[in-house]
Amino acid sequence: MADPAVRHPPNVLFSIIGVLLIVAGIGLTIYGILDVLRIIGDFDAFSGDGPPVQVADGAALAFWGIIVFTIGRYFWRGARKRGLRDRFGRLVIIVAYVLLGAGLDAGVHGAVQLWGSETEDAMQSAALHAVLAFALWAVPAAILAPIGFTLANEKALAKASASVDL
Repeated sequence: MADPAVRHPPNVLFSIIGVLLIVAGIGLTIYGILDVLRIIGDFDAFSGDGPPVQVADGAALAFWGIIVFTIGRYFWRGARKRGLRDRFGRLVIIVAYVLLGAGLDAGVHGAVQLWGSETEDAMQSAALHAVLAFALWAVPAAILAPIGFTLANEKALAKASASVDL
């Protein structure tokens, strides 16, 4: 009688890559958050200018840290899985998360224009630009991710959403 619960030994390469990406992701996230806090702490609110553009760089770095951490988790979880379908599904998931990261990065940097907007029209234009920059990357990610989840029999380990009140 065959034992259906037989587990394959983990793929050491996937485990190592997973751990390295998880540690790198945690480091990037912490560094990005600390960078934002440092920049905000050095900012003079009475100068009349908006916060410096470097805040967006720090926030984007924190987003990339979360994306790298999540990709590491997919490598770690995939160390025991086998098969072409699972590997291809994980590749599609990783591509989707990289596209999502690019969308978050573009959206955060697009939102910087909001800080410099002085009129209502300029604010609406900047908000529309930020949403479109995010959507151009995130919509393909939203299409690819469910395909990868189905192929790899996985679930979403990280989610992101955005909203703008115009």
